[in-house]
Amino acid sequence: MQILFEHPWFLVVNKPVDLLSQAIDGIDSVETELIRQFTSLEPESAKPFVGLPHRLDRVTTGVMVIARNQRSLRRLCDQFATRKVTKKYHAVVENPLLPRECVLPHSQKPDPIRWEDCIRKIPDVAKAEICSPDTEGARMAVMHVRWIKECRLPDSDIPLTWIEVELETGRMHQIRLQCSHHGHPIVGDELYGSKTIWQSGEFRQAPIALHARSIEFYHPQTAEHLYFEAPYPPTWDRCIEVV
Repeated sequence: MQILFEHPWFLVVNKPVDLLSQAIDGIDSVETELIRQFTSLEPESAKPFVGLPHRLDRVTTGVMVIARNQRSLRRLCDQFATRKVTKKYHAVVENPLLPRECVLPHSQKPDPIRWEDCIRKIPDVAKAEICSPDTEGARMAVMHVRWIKECRLPDSDIPLTWIEVELETGRMHQIRLQCSHHGHPIVGDELYGSKTIWQSGEFRQAPIALHARSIEFYHPQTAEHLYFEAPYPPTWDRCIEVV
């Protein structure tokens, strides 16, 4: 596990693909991998504390903050609950998305893309769906999208767009579902309609082109404002910019 920053109260890590954030005993996860790493460094110590104030899907890579004690976990969870944490994701999606149509909130450019949909988790299925506001379990999902560049994959003429996403809400599979619903499924996300392979190989679930690029929050001990950015996995180097 790549550790981007280490402090006695918390860590910032770059989660790899094909790894759950948290799982039951016997299944590899970010939590168990970090416990294994710390135990190998101090084998005589008590079981290290690893607390997760947030999670990423197995198929998603990128930045995560990890608490190292209960007080830190509580304070970080409070920040997430009160929306004091800013997370930005990068994604490669199918179909062109014109730059003049999408800017982040508070930009001086007109007409930002603000996708607002009602979604719900499908009962007994690890999937979400768009629904009407009066559907049982419906919740509002809001996110903002900024165009970065047009691109394609080697040996493919399928038009792709590299985008940045900032969430107002945090719903199950929100980015994946809303991108697909608005005609731009994330590359590799077969569950939500992508027809393009992002990364070949043996995986429990096929990787998708979604990366938690950056996170901003307040130091759980000192309240200092912090910003961290996770490097892209090597797979992202395959994207060829279309000029």
